[in-house]
Amino acid sequence: MNFKNQLGIAMLLVVSLFIGLFLGKNVEGSSKAQGYFPTFMVVGDVKQVITIDDKHDFPLHKMEHRGITMDFFSLEHIIEAAVPIVEDFEVLLVGGDGLISKIDKIDDCSITFSDIYGWEFVNKSHPISSNIKMVKEIVVVSTESNWKDGLNIINVDGNILNITVGQLYLQGYDVLHNFEGTSTVEKNGNRYDSSVYTTKKIKRIKDLVDLSQNSRLLTMGAKGDYGYVDINGYIELKENKMNYVDVGSKEKISDIKGIFIDPPLVSIMDTYHDALHYINRGEKVLIFYIDGLGYHQYIEAMDNGYAPFFKSLPKAEKATSVYRPVTNAGFAAMITGEPPALNGVYSRNQRELKVPTIFGAALELDKRAALIQGTLNVLNTEINPILNMDTNNNSIADDEVYERALSEINKGYDLMLIHFKAIDIYGHSNGDIHPETMNIIMTIDKYVEDIVNSWQGKVIITSDHGMHSTEEGGSHGAFMVKDMVVPYLIIEGGLGNE
Repeated sequence: MNFKNQLGIAMLLVVSLFIGLFLGKNVEGSSKAQGYFPTFMVVGDVKQVITIDDKHDFPLHKMEHRGITMDFFSLEHIIEAAVPIVEDFEVLLVGGDGLISKIDKIDDCSITFSDIYGWEFVNKSHPISSNIKMVKEIVVVSTESNWKDGLNIINVDGNILNITVGQLYLQGYDVLHNFEGTSTVEKNGNRYDSSVYTTKKIKRIKDLVDLSQNSRLLTMGAKGDYGYVDINGYIELKENKMNYVDVGSKEKISDIKGIFIDPPLVSIMDTYHDALHYINRGEKVLIFYIDGLGYHQYIEAMDNGYAPFFKSLPKAEKATSVYRPVTNAGFAAMITGEPPALNGVYSRNQRELKVPTIFGAALELDKRAALIQGTLNVLNTEINPILNMDTNNNSIADDEVYERALSEINKGYDLMLIHFKAIDIYGHSNGDIHPETMNIIMTIDKYVEDIVNSWQGKVIITSDHGMHSTEEGGSHGAFMVKDMVVPYLIIEGGLGNE
């Protein structure tokens, strides 16, 4: 080969190398899909946890960075896709090198990928310290106090703490190395062991709230999990949820919504067990299910002359409701004696029960049972409900329920459950202790008195949930003391009230 040919080949190689290097710097992601490609997640106070990888479909825009034109996409688009649970929030940009930047404005924030820095933020309007490299997480942090979301800690005297998963990320956490097990293989006469651990981001419950060594902690989860837990246990941060984990990491309650410190010993689930106890003794039982009557409303009504009959009776005990404190879930717990995770009803969306009710138990004992409700059947049980239309068009059916109950009371039923709904309706419209709500409590108080005086047998008076005030009126469904604590009372019907 002559010298000119050799020179030509050498020049061709140099040009090829230059083109390759130029394209490698300017064509992002040209070979990323062929090997390992790092991902990061958007977690915290969001409805949807999302994972960002090279296959994302966010709109791209060109921007110059370090003298190179690169593809970027917007932080706003990422956050929008994750759907924050609140309008006001901050964002933590968490880098794999240990650096974290908190920003409160996400406009003009962009992210790109490079071989050297991985996922990298370039925030033109922020200090350079916000340009986090090797991003492994974006954490959305609520700046609002919102008792509908996150983890709520309460006691019978009030609401103590509301904290969201994003706020717990910001507050800081420990890392627990949880032993999962050991596997062993033998090769060439040698034994090789491998122990496996998982890591959990955790916060001790004791670090969130002051507890005595004798404190009892009742924890409830989003899907109706219910149980007493160890005061030495942990809260685990898991993407956009918090879980309870005990000291040995063996027991777990997923997506916890509340911790009740030293709750009442009585629960609305006692309705089932107490009713069955009396039925087994051959006594008749009447259950008043007064929808939406919280313990604080019960006290307010008695103290201000709205409930003279209730005031004439022994004082009701405080009883815990279940999560979620709404009609379907509370009613199901009352008539099954089981928490939502077991009975299958944990929100307004379920009507089918997984376990027998007090009506089924009564039928098994050859007893007659009746369920008297308003216009709608709340749950499907072993008996057909006696429904009552609003015939006088006054927007409630409790007056019709009252008249029907009085007409049914002498038909030989061993078990009757009467569901009054009006307090819940008026509470939503006006507020939990509004005079209009108190007036309807006075009406129900009179209905209960008349029916009790006509009934020969035991009477259980309770509710499914309470209610708290809002700007619009009243609401319930949150792990708050006014929603979670209701009255519970057992008296004797007829002439001899105990």
